[in-house]
Amino acid sequence: MLARLGPAQAPPAPGADVITRAVGTVALAALAMIHVIDLPATLGPTPLVGIGYLAIIAAAIGVGAVMITRSHRLVWAAAGLLAAAAMGGYLLTRAVPGGFLGDHNDVGNWRCSLGIAALSVEALLILVAAWQMRARAAAVVSPPAIRDHRNAHVPA
Repeated sequence: MLARLGPAQAPPAPGADVITRAVGTVALAALAMIHVIDLPATLGPTPLVGIGYLAIIAAAIGVGAVMITRSHRLVWAAAGLLAAAAMGGYLLTRAVPGGFLGDHNDVGNWRCSLGIAALSVEALLILVAAWQMRARAAAVVSPPAIRDHRNAHVPA
């Protein structure tokens, strides 16, 4: 299956990995900060959205802290999934008629400046995480092929 991804590549250079992790960590910090700024407006009228914000903030801080210390495909997967979940929440609160998680005020509100900033950061995180996941999957050396003894040539 990995053979379809192309030839095995060397792991990323240490300098490039540090820069990529720095971009990911700053993006996670920005995602947390955007939600901290908007948090007071959500805790009162829409407590479920506020709880979701708290989860995003905590997860962004946690994944960012791990990303600083080590580079692993699971860390990048967590960053990408967190960004996708936050983006999905934004889209659902704007697109679901009648509101999502009790948020009736944001239906159709596509011009929220904090929302657009969050979508931008989330898109960046998803793209960088997908790139890192692909690069790390390509770097995995596939196991040697198992010889199919049924079709092997048997000398007479």
